[in-house]
Order: sequence, then structure tokens, then C-alpha cells
Amino acid sequence: MKIELKENGQPSKEEILQMGQGQKQVILAGEEPLNRVGIVDIVKKLQAEEIYIETDGQKLESMAEKLKKAGLAGVIIKVNTMRYTRYKSSNDGKDLANVVDGINSAVGHQLKVRLQVSLEKGFSDDEVLDFVQLTFQHDYEIVFMPTMPYEDIKAKMRLHPASGEYGEIEMFKYAGARGKLGFLKQ
Repeated sequence: MKIELKENGQPSKEEILQMGQGQKQVILAGEEPLNRVGIVDIVKKLQAEEIYIETDGQKLESMAEKLKKAGLAGVIIKVNTMRYTRYKSSNDGKDLANVVDGINSAVGHQLKVRLQVSLEKGFSDDEVLDFVQLTFQHDYEIVFMPTMPYEDIKAKMRLHPASGEYGEIEMFKYAGARGKLGFLKQ
């Protein structure tokens, strides 16, 4: 279950805990969850088998350890590029270094890492292979969002379906890769 957090502090902590009750998996998403007052306590009190936070990763480095201790299973980090200048220009001046540091901190605290990648034709579509390469170096899940057609790209790759249940994601793995590569079904 995905719980969308809103700017005005809604839903309340109590409502979040109630929505998460009895759920196998809860994803806290929406208005940046790491900015939410009491987010560590919410994670700690949620009664779900797996709890994830969907984040831009800007504050993850300083919070990863506390969140892991509270029971967080992993993070879903939204990125549209892994090039510093591009990232800054397309993310209101935010710094990609904070995201990279956050990813490293999450990995260091044994949190699962999924990069939710929104490539754009003519902007960052030349980075597909850079993201694919990350699956050979790291045990990440790289999931491409349906922001552009990937059929030609998928046809050129030697992908093997990954075992497991991934819901709306077609998940694949290269032979010899540590991580997985997925495409959100359209």
C-alpha cells in the first residue's frame, strides 16, 4: 500500500498508522517524507512487514541509520539523471552529491535501494547504459518510469526475467549482474 503524504501534515500520524495496520508492505510517498516531522517515529510504529520511503534523497544520508533502526526496509529514490550539472538544472538547484551520499549511507546501513528513473528524450536518454551498468556494480533495483518508449532499448538488451513478485514492474536481470533492471508497465 502506498500512503501519499501531503504538504499540510496530512494524513496525520494516527491516520498513517491506521492505514498501514495489517499491510504486508507500506510505501510512504508524496510530499517529501524525509521532511515530515516525526517520520522516524511513524516508521517505528507502523505495523507492516516491509516499510519503504519514496524520496528525492536529499536528506537521506543523515537519516538512514535512524530509519533503519526504526524498521525501514528500503528506500525508493527518484532520479532523472546521474549527471551533476543536469541534475542541478532540472531539480531546482538541488545537489546530486546529496543523493549519492544518501544512497551510500542507505547501502551502508543495509537498506534496500531502488532508483526510480525518469529519463527524458533529448535530456537524459543517453544515460540508459549508465544506469544499466549500476546493476553490475551494486545490488540496486533500477526501475525506468514510462517517461519515454523503452521497447527498442529492451529489444537490444539480453535481459532475463527476474524471479519474484514485482507487481506493476517488469523486472529483469543480466547474467552476472548484482542488481536488477525494471520497467514500470504502462
